[in-house]
Amino acid sequence: MDITDWNNDEIMRLVMAKGHITQKMLLAELKTENGNVIPQSTFSCKIRRNSLKLAEFQQICKILGYSIQVVPVKE
Repeated sequence: MDITDWNNDEIMRLVMAKGHITQKMLLAELKTENGNVIPQSTFSCKIRRNSLKLAEFQQICKILGYSIQVVPVKE
């Protein structure tokens, strides 16, 4: 699946749906993983503003059991 042109909201909805997890559950896992408490409203705003950092997305993928791959575009 090519998600190159997707925004944070679209990507996070896909990842959370496939992982069968809500934002609240994900934030609890992030708190357990790294000890940082992120309010749900702050997290939602980051996603809506398209300002989720790559490191944050990498950690979310790790928690949900996904890998991020970069592959060349076939012409």
